Amino acid sequence: MLIKKNEEPFFHRFLSIAKEIIKKNSAYPPVFYGDDEKLYLVCNNYAAVYDFQSNLLLDDELREFGKIPYELSELPNGDMMLSKAEHFNCQESYLIAVRNFFKHAGYLSRKVFSVEKGDPYKIPKIVEVTNRWISEDDNKILDRIGSPDIYLLDEERDSEFTTLAGDWNQCYLAAYDQIELNGGQTTIAMTIYFNIKDDPKHNAYDQQEMEFVQQPAEYDSFENMDVDEPEETYQEEQELDSLLDETIIEETRGVEDEFDPMRA
Repeated sequence: MLIKKNEEPFFHRFLSIAKEIIKKNSAYPPVFYGDDEKLYLVCNNYAAVYDFQSNLLLDDELREFGKIPYELSELPNGDMMLSKAEHFNCQESYLIAVRNFFKHAGYLSRKVFSVEKGDPYKIPKIVEVTNRWISEDDNKILDRIGSPDIYLLDEERDSEFTTLAGDWNQCYLAAYDQIELNGGQTTIAMTIYFNIKDDPKHNAYDQQEMEFVQQPAEYDSFENMDVDEPEETYQEEQELDSLLDETIIEETRGVEDEFDPMRA
């Protein structure tokens, strides 16, 4: 499946974001698969959904991804190639869990606010409004989305999400964008999820708290150590300084007594 930037710019943009996610998480095999009109990606702490919905049945305007795994590659000219993979890069149980996350994150999320394209302060604004951590490195992804709406899990439904979606992180963030074509007959949307597995802010807080607890123990052990220090060190230094001063004065007087300016 060849996707040209000048022919399908929205789909090409989504795939370029997927490529960026896979690239920055190269140690983790991506789970990239189709499900009829939707294309899903999960890779480490990121996820993405491409959703093509159309009331038109023309072959050139309808995307059907089937229910198969895919591999993504980029051609030298910048076009994207989506190829059928031989098998899923995960166990069936994990694939079921991934589908479970997408299913429940979709209808348990709520819109918080919208990000303006090109806003240099979008990361601080997202953190301030959502109280969710997001990396400065994700600026590149947000810029490619454009002007996304920011979604997160409704706090009142945390327990419901945990019950239905299992071990997925309730503190995820979702950036959503869409376009309409053919007078509204076709709607194409993308959703990029951040922190779907772990909450970096929570982990960083735990790490700081652990260091804070350990420090007093280290200080106590240092204070209890037996250290042999020389006694009366300061008094000895004073006596030495006094002897040096007297020596300098005596030498100076000797020089002054021998010097006669009239003989110069």
